[in-house]
Amino acid sequence: MTELERRLLALEIAVPEGPDLAPAVLARIEGRPFPWRRAAVLGIAVAAVAIAAAFAVPQARTSILRFFHLGAATVERVDTLPPAVERSKTKGLGRALPLDAAEDAVGFRLALPPLRERPEHAYVLGGELASVFLHAHGQTVLLSELRSSNELLLKKMAGDATFVEPAQVGGSPGIWIAGAPHTLTYVDRHFGYHQQAILVRGNVLIWIRGPLTLRLEGKLTRAQAVELARSIH
Repeated sequence: MTELERRLLALEIAVPEGPDLAPAVLARIEGRPFPWRRAAVLGIAVAAVAIAAAFAVPQARTSILRFFHLGAATVERVDTLPPAVERSKTKGLGRALPLDAAEDAVGFRLALPPLRERPEHAYVLGGELASVFLHAHGQTVLLSELRSSNELLLKKMAGDATFVEPAQVGGSPGIWIAGAPHTLTYVDRHFGYHQQAILVRGNVLIWIRGPLTLRLEGKLTRAQAVELARSIH
């Protein structure tokens, strides 16, 4: 169990008994010609009660903390990492294209930090994920972007020795992953895994910017990564 999980499990979370809103809501929609609304309201009420109950139980709360989802990325804690391959600098990133052609291929303009010159090339995977190399704080870092609504997902698996915690970039939610290596796999929502898992040895910041999910990988501290991410527009 990680330090984050131990600290959260130590919290005394009181779930106060709230008012029963379902009867009032049902009364307002009673008599309307849409009977499915009654079932929907009841379903939402049941789900809310189930979530509150889960967080009130330490064992269930631990299970929830083992899975993080943000935009087009998921991070799951596992006891043993899956077999993974070392990635060379560009292997597995997709086709190298001129930047304008890469943006045409993915259908959006890449968000970038202030630069004297835009990168000449970007790497495109599956027509959905675009990646560029940047230089920041004396390091070469990899910035990858895709639409949160795309069919491609970034699936990460991390062991207990890997530090995973919520983060923020400006007012946007994020996830910070650091410490021991973790794995990355590109997953198609319909057709499964694109390739064998890649072993990631650097730190990673994942965050949401508008409709995009962004991923920053490199040997940066959390403060350096967040500072760079905040400058990306």
